[in-house]
Amino acid sequence: MRKFGSGAIRDSDDSKENYIESIPWLALRRYAAYMKSKEKVYGKGNFKKGIPIESYEESALRHVQKYISNKYEGGEFELDQDHLSAVLFNIFGIMFEEEKINLKSKKEV
Repeated sequence: MRKFGSGAIRDSDDSKENYIESIPWLALRRYAAYMKSKEKVYGKGNFKKGIPIESYEESALRHVQKYISNKYEGGEFELDQDHLSAVLFNIFGIMFEEEKINLKSKKEV
């Protein structure tokens, strides 16, 4: 238990997620801007309809390749794209699909 100077108490937060300390907010802001820009093309929340994990994996690797090539090898692959946000989108997509599978399997037990 935690006790505050006011006398109020709360349970311990030792085992709870800490979204303040674990999320890099500047990076998340950049990612949110990327996602907003993609709404015009794909629509809001399009990924929630379901995209195969393999599609996310293939796309993530393509964006990693473009980012690395552009940064270190003088590449000029889609310079107008935020490839790191695209990688993050694909990683989040994989995690989203895996969690949907995990939740479904827990309900079936």
